[in-house]
Amino acid sequence: MQIGSYLTEVSRVVAKFAVKTEKTEKTEPEKESGGVSAADAFLKEARKSPAQRIRDQLLARMKLDEQSLAEMPPEKRAAIEKQIAEELKRQLTGEQDRRGAAVDLTA
Repeated sequence: MQIGSYLTEVSRVVAKFAVKTEKTEKTEPEKESGGVSAADAFLKEARKSPAQRIRDQLLARMKLDEQSLAEMPPEKRAAIEKQIAEELKRQLTGEQDRRGAAVDLTA
């Protein structure tokens, strides 16, 4: 008889826990400070092309973003776009890998 009452109590506790778990699973995922979940931020970054990632990195190094670049005077913007294009070409074609390639590695 004691085992039967013990199993009944365990079943009741498990059922109570399952109800609490269901309620907590239905809440929204935690958001970052910008109101975007970490998964959404990751997916947004993962969907970018390599060229777009490089462009974003270069703009960040220059402490710029697309909006501030668009608001610049045409001459200054053209100069920055030229720098970005040259860096993109260098990184995407692998030219940075060729620098120093004349080193003798037979030693």
